[in-house]
Amino acid sequence: MAEKQRVGFIGLGTMGKPMAKRVLLHGGYPLTVYDLLPAPVQELSSAGATAATSLRAVAESSDVVITMLPNSPHVEAAILGENGVLEGLRSDAIVIDMSTIDPAVTRKVAARVTEKGARMLDAPVGKSSPAAVDGTLTIMVGGDEATFEECRPILSTMGTTIVHCGEVGAGEAMKLTHNLMGCLIVAAVSEGLALGAKAGLKPDLMLDVIGHSGPSSFHLVNTFPKQVLRGNLEAGFMMDLMYKDLGLISAMGSDLGVPLPLANLTREVVSVARGEGLGRLDWTALLTLYERWAGVQVRLEKVG
Repeated sequence: MAEKQRVGFIGLGTMGKPMAKRVLLHGGYPLTVYDLLPAPVQELSSAGATAATSLRAVAESSDVVITMLPNSPHVEAAILGENGVLEGLRSDAIVIDMSTIDPAVTRKVAARVTEKGARMLDAPVGKSSPAAVDGTLTIMVGGDEATFEECRPILSTMGTTIVHCGEVGAGEAMKLTHNLMGCLIVAAVSEGLALGAKAGLKPDLMLDVIGHSGPSSFHLVNTFPKQVLRGNLEAGFMMDLMYKDLGLISAMGSDLGVPLPLANLTREVVSVARGEGLGRLDWTALLTLYERWAGVQVRLEKVG
């Protein structure tokens, strides 16, 4: 049996830490980790990973380098910056960026990786932190198909739905298209529930009727009942990230010449919510902004 590839993982945040644990503990891959914060590095080290002292050191000790970072500038700095991944990357290595960033930045970084003789995939993820813990993420991959198939076993430790979407950048394009629809649905559900509650309709009734008809969605029948409708505002997907992604979506639309009036309007509503101190909460906490505007509270009566 061939030796397992050595994996490096950069970015051990809300999503990255459980994803890295899956690679190590469920995949059995030799793992080197790096993060600016010492606590998650120590946690992964205690579980059997090796702690790296720099981004370059991660690349030097890895066959596959995975990045899971907040935004485009972070990915550029980590991979292309001084003492970064590119400086330590071997010509036969693979970079997998699993962050949600601008597809144009993905292509720029991939070009630099390719110049060095290495390969790159973009593989942003769908679903939230519980799915990262369970290893049930949706993973949308762009890049060479042969490289994708080579990395499928690693990706399979983190996700159950793993789809090759096209060339480099296609994974990011799919993720932003996915999140555009998700953000609009969350905003629409928030607005609709507040309107119905103001008219005297019970949340349980609205979920029952709408959940069995045309406007139903996964977020209506699953996300909202698990989160804000039970008073749980702990972030599965943080509203600050919703705002960030809507900015990326707007930029993508501008680059492609596609007007996105609903996305831009939703981003303005989310901006107001962030100004009201809701940015670090779950994105379904957008409903609480509408509750303030409508003078109602929308909570399920049936708990359990």
